[in-house]
Amino acid sequence: MLSVNRFIRLPLNPLISWLYSRMSIRLGLFIALLIAGVTTLLYGWAQGFLFWFVLRCVWGLAWSILRLGAYYMILDVATNENRGHLMGSFNGLSRIGSLVGMLGGGFFVEWLGLREVTFIFGLMSFLVLPLILQIPTTVHKGGSEKLKLEVSSLLKTPLLVRMLVTVFLFMLCLEGMVTATLSHLIEVRNVSFQIETVIISAATLASLIQGSRLILSVFLSPWIGKKSDGRWGRRPYLIAALLLGALFLIVVELPIPVYLWLINLLAILLISSIMVVLMDAFTSDIAEDKFKAATVTLYIMIADVGSAFGPVLGYLSEQSFGLSATYGISAAVLLVLGVQWMFARDKKPDQVQSTIPT
Repeated sequence: MLSVNRFIRLPLNPLISWLYSRMSIRLGLFIALLIAGVTTLLYGWAQGFLFWFVLRCVWGLAWSILRLGAYYMILDVATNENRGHLMGSFNGLSRIGSLVGMLGGGFFVEWLGLREVTFIFGLMSFLVLPLILQIPTTVHKGGSEKLKLEVSSLLKTPLLVRMLVTVFLFMLCLEGMVTATLSHLIEVRNVSFQIETVIISAATLASLIQGSRLILSVFLSPWIGKKSDGRWGRRPYLIAALLLGALFLIVVELPIPVYLWLINLLAILLISSIMVVLMDAFTSDIAEDKFKAATVTLYIMIADVGSAFGPVLGYLSEQSFGLSATYGISAAVLLVLGVQWMFARDKKPDQVQSTIPT
C-alpha cells in the first residue's frame, strides 16, 4: 500500500513528460494540486483496501506531475550559479510539507478525527491554486522530442550513465532500504528509553529520527545546494557524501553507546538528503540542452525504481543474509561508487552538453 504510489509513477513519468510538451507548466501544476486536494479529501471517506489502493495510485500521479513540473521549471530559470541552491530549496520546502503533514496530521487526527483532518488538508490544497495562476504559461522547451531516440542518445554519455547508476544504487541501498527498515533496525538493536512511566518504543524513536531529519533538511538542503554551486563544483561533495554514507552504515554494527548510535542513524538520513540534492543538481547540469526533458524523465524514473524496490529487497536480504550483512553490502556499494567517482575522468557537465550526440 505504501509503495504503490512509487510503482505507479514508473510508467506514468514518460507520459507526463510528453504531456508537458503540449501543455504549460502552470497547467500541469494546477492539475497536480487539484488531484492532490481531491484525493486528500477522499482519504477521509475511503473504506477498504481497494479504495485506498486506487487513491494511492491517483496521488502518485499527482506527485509525478508536480515533481516533473518543478524540475522543468528549475531547468528553465536556473543558471550554473544557482541551480544547486534552487534544487536544494525545492527539496527543503518539500521536507517542510512532509514534516507539517506528519506532525500536524497525526496530532489533529487524534483531536478532530480523520475525516475532518483530510477535509482541512484537502481544502488547504485548493486555497493554493490561485498562486499557480501567477506562473507564466510557457510550454516546457525541448519536451517535444521523441523520448526513445533521446534516451538512446543520452545513454552514450558516460557521465550521465555513471550518474544514473549512482542514483539507482543509492536510492536502492540508502533512501529506500534504510528508511523502510529504520524502526526494525532499532527494534533488533533493542533500543528503547523510559521517561518516568512512559516507554519510548522503536517505532517512536524512528519517527523522532525521521522528524529530526526533516527539520534539519529544511536548512541543510538549500545550503549544500548553494555550496555545490561554488568554485569546487558538485563532484567533491558527491564523493564525500558517498564515502561518509558507507562509513556511517558500517558504524551501525559497532558496539557504541546508544546515544551515539542514534546520532549515527540521523547522520545516515541527512547524508541521504544531501545526496538527493547533489544528484538532482548534477543531473540538471548535464540536462541543460535540448535533451533536458528526456534526461530529467529518465533520471526520475531510475530514482523511483531504486526507491520502490529498496524496501522490498531490504527485507528480502535481511531474511536471506541477515540485517548486518544487508547493511554491510549497502556500505560496500556506496564505497565502490565513491571510489569510482573519485578516480573517474569524465568531462565536466558544461563540456558534456556540447558533445551529446544528435
